[in-house]
Amino acid sequence: AAPTAQQLHGAVQPLLDEALPCFFLLRIPARGWALASWVPDASNVRDRMLYSSGREALRKRVASLTTITLEVHWAVAVEADAVALFAETVNETATHSLLTEVEKLALADAKATAAEAAAGKVTSAALAFPLTANASDALSVFEKGGRDLLLLRIEGEQVDLLDSPTKLPTAPAPLEALLPTDSPCYALLRFPWEGTKSLVFVYSCPEMSAVRSKMLHASCKGALLTTLSERGLGVVKAVEGEPSEHTHANIGAELAAAHSAASSGGLGECLALDVEPKVLKVAPRGGRKLTSRR
Repeated sequence: AAPTAQQLHGAVQPLLDEALPCFFLLRIPARGWALASWVPDASNVRDRMLYSSGREALRKRVASLTTITLEVHWAVAVEADAVALFAETVNETATHSLLTEVEKLALADAKATAAEAAAGKVTSAALAFPLTANASDALSVFEKGGRDLLLLRIEGEQVDLLDSPTKLPTAPAPLEALLPTDSPCYALLRFPWEGTKSLVFVYSCPEMSAVRSKMLHASCKGALLTTLSERGLGVVKAVEGEPSEHTHANIGAELAAAHSAASSGGLGECLALDVEPKVLKVAPRGGRKLTSRR
């Protein structure tokens, strides 16, 4: 027999851990499958980011097998009300009117992705915002070699230019001092190494910046890398981490590793990029080597 609302609610509640995000796939009688994201406010920031970005991949996979008719997000235990999922009607119009334009864009994109997945034609669900006129002009100057440093940040629903020097400071001048400490940003660098200048893409994400801003920048990163590739800017290395981790030494070490691997035939595809390079996370202070995200 199908579970009642109270039975489903009673099964979900004991599984909620205030420190551990998770996903629930719940079958609601007469309504189909519901995808519930449990991402508690008290959980680790990195975990919240991983689960927020990983939801798209899960949605695509499930959509290729069945239809998700309802999605909910729970951040505190009182919101995790499985009984509410049994409601016969959901006022989607009223809910939609409360969304911001960014959330409406993400919702429309998610629905399109689910439809494509059901038809076996899955494309990326990443958001893509246009460059402002100032950012586009600065990128054109960068393309022509008039700049060695470009800082960009999402403002509203556009990728805007941040004030910064046009030339990359040389060591020992601190490179990380140019990056905002209160919000994420992207940096495009022509980094000097072994007598040449290699194109490096940096996604700087301060730990204490707003979760919403982190999610937007993480979601738009792929589209921006694609834009750079389409404009003929072949990124050799893409890294991400906190501002303090993007030092001359760290970036130089990663470029050395990339060129060394390429010369031995181990990283040729990463150096001849068509769409998006592998993104490397900078190691935390005092610890491990950088590893590729696979």
